[in-house]
Amino acid sequence: MLSETRAPFTGKIAVATDDYLTVTGHIGRCNGFIIYELAENKIVNREQKENKFTNHKIGEHLHGSHDHTHSHSRLIDALTGCSHLICASAGWRVVEDLKNNNIEVIFTDEIDADSTAIKFAEGTLPINEDGTCHTH
Repeated sequence: MLSETRAPFTGKIAVATDDYLTVTGHIGRCNGFIIYELAENKIVNREQKENKFTNHKIGEHLHGSHDHTHSHSRLIDALTGCSHLICASAGWRVVEDLKNNNIEVIFTDEIDADSTAIKFAEGTLPINEDGTCHTH
């Protein structure tokens, strides 16, 4: 595991979650996102967004309309203003779509969402380089 080292971060990030307390894996199936506004290594605002954006979560894949050529535009729109999305894992297609829309995906094994956001702001968040799923 690597730690990202950089100057303190100011701006908005998102964290994938199932319970609005912890960091979760697969972005497409998570229950929601916590949108953090960070400044001076502190959380200055915390907003919860239910996942009504990803094809896996809203069930399109169950009805035959989910194909792997889709874009992730609803998710990208929901994360407008966020420069990073932190999660435990994600499919490579969504990682590429987010990256192409200036949202960097960061993988971590950290569990507590609030401490993850603060560690990110401080530049001390442990990074897991193996979070991308290439199986679908």
